[in-house]
Amino acid sequence: MIAIAFALEFESTCFRARHDPRLRVGVWLLGEMGLGAAEHLERRLHDNMPALLISAGFAGGLQPGLNAGDLILGENHSDPDVVSKLSLNDGWHVGCVSTAEGILERAEDKRLLGMRTGCLAGDLETAHLARICAERGLPMLSVRCISDTVEDDLPIPANILLNPRTGRPDPLALFRYLISHPSSVAGFNKLLKNSRVAQNRLAKGLEEILDQLVRIA
Repeated sequence: MIAIAFALEFESTCFRARHDPRLRVGVWLLGEMGLGAAEHLERRLHDNMPALLISAGFAGGLQPGLNAGDLILGENHSDPDVVSKLSLNDGWHVGCVSTAEGILERAEDKRLLGMRTGCLAGDLETAHLARICAERGLPMLSVRCISDTVEDDLPIPANILLNPRTGRPDPLALFRYLISHPSSVAGFNKLLKNSRVAQNRLAKGLEEILDQLVRIA
């Protein structure tokens, strides 16, 4: 069995809606960002060990030229034997993914991280999940989709936009912030639009990879 692990439900929405249940592919919702996602994965693997884990979700762009919806194969956290069996189209970027301790709110911080590490994108989970997989000898693929570019400041403070444990906003706190900061509305709407683009593109990218992996399994 192949398992696809998403930290957050909204990252998986399009894929789950289109997923063919006849395929031997498990869709795991870990339900928490960052290090907490690894703890949830550890419990999952205690009961069910797949042949391959695909860590999938959104990421922030760390390099110029990456747009919302661009797909990233994180080669620094992907099994090279599995990667060698894939044929990726021009919509993919292959490079390293950096795992940060928290959401980077400022474009300047993303730019500096990209310059320091050379990584294409940044997220909160990949390195933690890769560590769990490595400890168990479980091959992993890292698949990310850009939801915000290196030029984008987060329009709303991260602690209001996303609860660090659930990845969901507090609707009342979010409403109050937008009412008191009307200049943030346009940026928030752009973030929502980009997230929908990323949901759809991530689903298509995963379908493309799964089609190849299932045929060669």
